[in-house]
Amino acid sequence: MKSKLRSASDYLLKFLLVFIVIVFIVGYTSLNCVVNKTIAKINDDIILQTDYERVSNPVIEQLKSNYSDKMSKEELDKKISEIKKELLDQMIDQKLLLQEAKRRSFKVSKREIENGIETVKERFKKNGEKPLSPTEAEAEFNAELRRQNYTMSQFKDKIQDDLMINKLIELEIISKTPKVSEQELKDYYDKNKDKLDEPEKVSVRHILIRVEKNVSIKEKSQALNKIKEVQKKLKSGEDFAKIAEEYSEDTGSAKDGGDLGFIIKGMMVKNFEDVSFKTQVGEISDIFETEFGYHIIKIDAKKAKQKRTFEQVKEDLEKYLRSEKNQEQYEKYIKSLREKANISISDI
Repeated sequence: MKSKLRSASDYLLKFLLVFIVIVFIVGYTSLNCVVNKTIAKINDDIILQTDYERVSNPVIEQLKSNYSDKMSKEELDKKISEIKKELLDQMIDQKLLLQEAKRRSFKVSKREIENGIETVKERFKKNGEKPLSPTEAEAEFNAELRRQNYTMSQFKDKIQDDLMINKLIELEIISKTPKVSEQELKDYYDKNKDKLDEPEKVSVRHILIRVEKNVSIKEKSQALNKIKEVQKKLKSGEDFAKIAEEYSEDTGSAKDGGDLGFIIKGMMVKNFEDVSFKTQVGEISDIFETEFGYHIIKIDAKKAKQKRTFEQVKEDLEKYLRSEKNQEQYEKYIKSLREKANISISDI
């Protein structure tokens, strides 16, 4: 999970994912036994092992958690190696941008820094969906600073650095990115009409009885018996939503009566999708299994695939193509900074 302590650049430049990854990612507070060596030198700046670990360790841990059961060890190791290199490259790019912003003496006012801090603090005004009082939100913010070993002074310096970079980006990337022409929009639409259609959707409720990996035959049998008892209740006419709320082990949807909303193909695991799209509106499926356990679903509604006109998608297309051009401009600019820089990297 990403930390709430990310810079104001997240909000100003969402298309530039390079910054989102490296600015105040979830605090990795236990850096014991790490040799604080220099792993990269960028002109007169350095990246220390502890700085890199702060960024990379949570990302690698999340990667292992998500894919350790879906990839071979060799595949996962290769993916981790690729991610580690990408993260270091992003940190180097950030250093180059900040160096250039400082060289060109971009100024950031005290008011801009205060606004940037307030933007970050907005993330702490809720705990999930629960609103927090101003005192509680401030306490959460300060606790996160402590977890990440930041003083308020250091945090202000970081906000100032990010805002300086934003000013450089506005000048050298956003303002210099060519506008998307009407013809470009029409050409893209004509070549990608099928991809731009509103896809077929189904509104699904489900009940899940979890089966963890590598459980015993006895435990799996117990889970199957439990879902069969649920099925009996449904067949006797009991309300699906109430049964889901009481029995489903998907805590995210159980409180909403098992409601997952509308899904499209590609959102869920294949077997879940296959059953969802085959089941008719109002019908309750038989028991079926996925990697998460045993399911029963009910289909509340279906929406057929619909054609979308150029006018319907024009605004979204303009944003998409603009972001593509921004990214191209960004990559060219970073390349130019790298060509002029003295960069040395150690093994990571």
